[in-house]
Amino acid sequence: MGHCSSDDSEPSKEVDNGTTETNQSAEIEEDNTEEDTDNDSNNGGFTTGTEDQEDLSIGDTGKFDSDLTTYEITLNSVEIVEELDGTISQFAGIIILDLTVKNTGDETQSVRDLLYGLEVTSDLDRTGYQDYAESFDSVEEMTGELELGEEVSRQWITEITEGETQYFRLRLGIADSVSSNQVTWVIPVEEAE
Repeated sequence: MGHCSSDDSEPSKEVDNGTTETNQSAEIEEDNTEEDTDNDSNNGGFTTGTEDQEDLSIGDTGKFDSDLTTYEITLNSVEIVEELDGTISQFAGIIILDLTVKNTGDETQSVRDLLYGLEVTSDLDRTGYQDYAESFDSVEEMTGELELGEEVSRQWITEITEGETQYFRLRLGIADSVSSNQVTWVIPVEEAE
């Protein structure tokens, strides 16, 4: 019987060794987590938990996860015109985006804050043009507050430069700084004319 008990003790030693290894790997994971936390603090302490969406189409809804809140924008339709309210485009046209903005965060948010930093560009490597709907009398601009779960539909307007494709996106620098995930709609000009 003494022989059996020594057999029993050997497996328990192996279990102890396994436990020790598990503790070591847990400590390593904790170290990595601490390093990640340090990196996050260098970026303002925010890391988005939502993947980038960089190939959305007209009709699609983009989900934003920013250091401000979470929200959704649906690009309902797009129209490109040469003139609006007597204003003729200085460039390749005026683009009119019909948007629905929904607050999916925890607190009431300003619609303007949710739309801040959005732009239209024909070149993903260059900055584009931001909304100036307030310049047009016939357009109801995006203003007011949105409570949790509330949404509003309005028009977002800017000028565009030449290009077969336009991109509606969060301006570079905001997404690059990890203040938000990147969300980009790809708009073929022929579908909007």
